[in-house]
Amino acid sequence: MAQKLRLLGLAILATGLSAAVASAQTNFLDPTPLAPEKDNRIIQRPQTRETAATSSPPASAAPRGGSAAGRYAPLRDGGKDTGCMITLDGSARGPNGTNKAQLAPACRDQGLVVFDPVGWQVERGRLAITARKGHKAYFDRQPDGIWLRDPKEGRMLALRPI
Repeated sequence: MAQKLRLLGLAILATGLSAAVASAQTNFLDPTPLAPEKDNRIIQRPQTRETAATSSPPASAAPRGGSAAGRYAPLRDGGKDTGCMITLDGSARGPNGTNKAQLAPACRDQGLVVFDPVGWQVERGRLAITARKGHKAYFDRQPDGIWLRDPKEGRMLALRPI
């Protein structure tokens, strides 16, 4: 009797596995997501002093440096896209206490390549980007979110958020 139950259990197990494999193959080919069968919320434990001291800040915390952090497409005269990308990192440190700035390696705009941004910060509401040689370019934020270089500083340059 025990042997019959064991064989019956193995047969049920084998049937369940083959059905699960078939289901997995069907779901793998189907691009539509599966509907969750049960509530998948994560239950969090209340924080104690020990866990609060070792836990990381919430993901919604604002990055150091404010709202200017992100990726930007530099634009030249007439809003012409340069095909480059500048990343203003809100969490990594740049030179002289600034945040880290980086030009994408594939940039072919000679002015930007020579400038070579390495740091950035917001000074009195203006974005100041620091070059590798230490000089700065200042940008004013426009209502549409684009940062426009001060026209007194030279050739027109704007940074459009990507």
